[in-house]
Amino acid sequence: MFGTIRKHQQWLWIVIITVIIISFVIFFTPEGPQLGSGRPDKPIFGSIGGKPISQQEFLRGFEEARLSHFMRSGGREWPDNDDTEALERDAVFRVFLKQKVKDLDIHTSDEAVGRLVRERLGNYPLAEFERTHLAPNGLTVEDFERFMRQEAALQQLINTAGVTAKLLNPKEAEILYRTENEQALTEVALFSASNHIDKVTASPADVGRFFTNRMALYRVPERTRVAYVAFPATNFLAEADKNIASITNFDAQVEDYYYQKGTNSFLGTNGLPLSLVDAKKQIKEELRHQSAMVEARRKASQFGNALTDQPQPDTLATFEKFAVAQGHQVKITEPFDRMTGLDTNFPAEFRQKALTLNIDAAVVFNPIIGENALYVIALHSRVPSEMPSFDKIQDKVTADYRQQQALELARKSATNFYATVTNALQQKKSFADVAKEQNVTLIIPSPFAPSTTSLTNLDSRLNLRTLQQFAFELKPGEISRILPSAEGAMLVHLRERKPADEAKMQAELPEFVRRIRVYRQNEAFNQWLRKQIEQARVMPPQKETPTPGQPGPGIPQPQQPPPQQPS
Repeated sequence: MFGTIRKHQQWLWIVIITVIIISFVIFFTPEGPQLGSGRPDKPIFGSIGGKPISQQEFLRGFEEARLSHFMRSGGREWPDNDDTEALERDAVFRVFLKQKVKDLDIHTSDEAVGRLVRERLGNYPLAEFERTHLAPNGLTVEDFERFMRQEAALQQLINTAGVTAKLLNPKEAEILYRTENEQALTEVALFSASNHIDKVTASPADVGRFFTNRMALYRVPERTRVAYVAFPATNFLAEADKNIASITNFDAQVEDYYYQKGTNSFLGTNGLPLSLVDAKKQIKEELRHQSAMVEARRKASQFGNALTDQPQPDTLATFEKFAVAQGHQVKITEPFDRMTGLDTNFPAEFRQKALTLNIDAAVVFNPIIGENALYVIALHSRVPSEMPSFDKIQDKVTADYRQQQALELARKSATNFYATVTNALQQKKSFADVAKEQNVTLIIPSPFAPSTTSLTNLDSRLNLRTLQQFAFELKPGEISRILPSAEGAMLVHLRERKPADEAKMQAELPEFVRRIRVYRQNEAFNQWLRKQIEQARVMPPQKETPTPGQPGPGIPQPQQPPPQQPS
């Protein structure tokens, strides 16, 4: 939805997010203020400097925290019950920031707020934004404008507290740029176990000893089976079509989105940009899928909420009985553990939540969101750990033995080559010639710098971060120590360090300086904010025992997001 926001307009937004995250850390780390727990005098909605936060202040902050979550997601999702605790902390933090804005006599003009709204929404009509996104979630355009005024004030607060960080010596900036953009030209000698596997002889006696010494590694851990009800997006395409049909000028909005995102942003299966007609089809299908997922989430949430109203809702029996009564099919997974066994179509959260369940808390009521479906799950059973007999796993043990021996041979080859190439380099021989003489695999990566984030055509056996870490510790002509890897081992030879391109530096330096200033401003503001929070003795809300599936005291229930529309 917010694809129209330009990259250079997002830096301060990133700063704001970072600051909020740091505030959470301060609340709950030993270095932060000692909050205590269960104290009878602890205010329900938290306190600042010993003064309780009023319910109205807290709920205003909570509304803003929900909006902040929605905006940070790019207009894709509103928070749900799982986010309640984080939203409560954010709400208190926002009340505190409002006080600091007032203390520092910071005022935001209507022009500044309007400019920020345009940056966040682009050409998306405010009235349409209220109708399709705010109203279904219990908010008004006045709530949104108040939130944006708070964000504009926060930007001014960051500028005020971090003003000294804006000072950056031009010479210092040049030095930083040159350091970050100096390129390393390297050669990598690779020693792979796969090149030695045919040299390994696996006698029954050797394999038997290998198994005996590593029996614990072959024990099958306890595994989990999960009962689940799926809510696939494909079941809700008809509702999605109705939602899209109700959108005014939908086709024109899709075309606007196509041009705003960039005509080269939409690619076909061949990797080439799509025509306008085909790109619009792709956009419409994506929006149709998103709308169907919203409907699926709504239905899954209704299922989970209704399940909490059943007698003994936290049991497998209730889960299965209720699902069948509602006309849903209950499916059972194959046994899985923390590492293996679960179908890759399930999202990572499916495994994470499933493994926390027990017989007394057997159900996850909040839907788990996947790429194409949502899931409500319950613990079905645990399969006890077992030690398989050697006969059942003999083939695997033999393969593991051969791989382990081949790995040792590869690393021994690396040790031998290291000694050979070190002497050869002293005799002015080239690294590549020695590798060829010794029949060693040589890989020559493309030049890279400390600031490089990806490398074109990098061999899959190499890791860019590892190359950067060791290459820039070397002087030209030196080789690294032997670096073990899962495949075997490798050696990095630094052939040359190439200075940063002068013309490119002159073109990019202004933007580089701006980014460094923003980063330093962020750091300065974080330091200032940490001290302010410590001095103010900010205390989060008191926790009372909530009803299962419900948020804490006074917290409004987040509602489900409406269909996403193009901006």
